[in-house]
Amino acid sequence: MMRICLFGNPQIFNDDKPITITPVKVLLLLAYLLLKRRQPIPRDQLAFVLWPDVSESEARANLRRHLHLLRKQLPAPPKAAPWILTTRNTVQWNPDAVYWLDVAVLDQFDEAGADEQRWMAAVDSYRGELLEGHYEDWIIPERSRLHQQYIDVLEGYIAWQKSNGDLQAAIRAAQRLLAHDALREEPYRYLMELHYRAGDRAAALREFEKCQAMLQDELGVEPMPETFALRDTIVNGDPLAPLPEAKLLAVIPE
Repeated sequence: MMRICLFGNPQIFNDDKPITITPVKVLLLLAYLLLKRRQPIPRDQLAFVLWPDVSESEARANLRRHLHLLRKQLPAPPKAAPWILTTRNTVQWNPDAVYWLDVAVLDQFDEAGADEQRWMAAVDSYRGELLEGHYEDWIIPERSRLHQQYIDVLEGYIAWQKSNGDLQAAIRAAQRLLAHDALREEPYRYLMELHYRAGDRAAALREFEKCQAMLQDELGVEPMPETFALRDTIVNGDPLAPLPEAKLLAVIPE
């Protein structure tokens, strides 16, 4: 099984043995094909995206050469399922190829009916920003999209664990969310609520203090009224709304 990791520092393994793809443009060609794996890509489009600053004929020649290098460096595919499908006008990563891709695990996750194993697979697939260290124009929107998708999955996982009554697992997920989303108040509010529900009022109030300090230091603003209101609830020892039924995928109020 070939395993391809595009989150964080790109890595490729074949039966757990690392594969080096060089030069960088060959790696980026592979990444682009994988990110657009659902449909054939016109050769002209692919050549322009990867070599926008050269002539059309030179870009197409570069594409032919780099496709050849990519095929040479990838492990031999099964005869019935080559890694890359090409025609005179298009190139596509074979949708029937057998491989594992971290981006696909996150991209294809559906929380409807998901169990613990599927939630964790989606959460663990994200090791960092897409194609870390690369800043080509076509990478930036994909990076932002997948980062937001990861945030959404983590928030869903927090709500799922909360609905199941596993507050410690929800706290760990909220801490993970905070590590990837440190300039938003929501992760702090999640932690305030979860610690308070778990009976640790001091920890809940510490999260408020961290949130207030972060906003002041980084943005020069105070927390939102919702955050102050939650703090007051915790200080006064007032009850929170009951936890939702375990069968529901609840969303923590913002």
